[in-house]
Amino acid sequence: MKKIDIYVFSGTGNTMMCAKELEKNLTELGAEVAVRRIENGKEQVESVNDTIVVCYPVHGFNAPTNVINFCKNLPESTAEAYILKTSGEPLSINDDSSLKVVKSFKKKGYAYKGEFHFIMPYNMIFRHTDEMAAKMYQTAKKRMPIAAKVVLNGEEHIKKIPAKAKIVRGIVSIEHWGARFNGRFFKVDTDKCVKCMQCVKNCPMQNITYKDGKFKFGGDCLLCTRCSFNCPTDAFKIGIMEFMHVNGKYNFNADPEKAEIGKYCKKAYTEYFNEQ
Repeated sequence: MKKIDIYVFSGTGNTMMCAKELEKNLTELGAEVAVRRIENGKEQVESVNDTIVVCYPVHGFNAPTNVINFCKNLPESTAEAYILKTSGEPLSINDDSSLKVVKSFKKKGYAYKGEFHFIMPYNMIFRHTDEMAAKMYQTAKKRMPIAAKVVLNGEEHIKKIPAKAKIVRGIVSIEHWGARFNGRFFKVDTDKCVKCMQCVKNCPMQNITYKDGKFKFGGDCLLCTRCSFNCPTDAFKIGIMEFMHVNGKYNFNADPEKAEIGKYCKKAYTEYFNEQ
């Protein structure tokens, strides 16, 4: 029986949904699977089983800082390694986002086998319709059995990375610094806030504190938007990125057949949904 470790960072839940679907399919194929969370990236892994799958949401065409740091701290191993990533759009400029993760795998001796890219709804930029979100999730579920078989059999799933993806990843990697800078300018509307403290408890970087009736934001923000997206009263303003603010969970039980693809990345979405 193959033993597979799945490590997941999920800002607002989309990546975890895909990771759980991978776990389900791998288990049905007879693998022994353990799913563990990545939060601040300082989690210690003492040993790795036969295969490791690192899952993350693409942040500005790169892997999030905490995921990069987590992979740097992995123990040396000859285990097979895969990546599962999610993003809001099926564009090839996302293809180089795993560069630093892959470098860590290879430096530690892992047999890097490739990655899988699934499209899930935005938690920043703009809000997809619930029908579109449902269509994305249903598409991921339909494709996951293929990914599970590849992982179980130790097959390669490596695609050629276009030059434009390398250029965009390099330029937009400033987002890592920008997230920490912008995070200091988050604000909470105290008239809306109900003091549930979920933002304080759930911040993966422990970057939010509440003292003397005031919220304070440190310099370790990932811009994962877990705090603002999940705020029950939409009390957050996310600094200079406020124009991209999205709040509230999606209804993934909506009818995917009613999803309409708008003008935004229409060709890419159409090709993704029609791809077999």
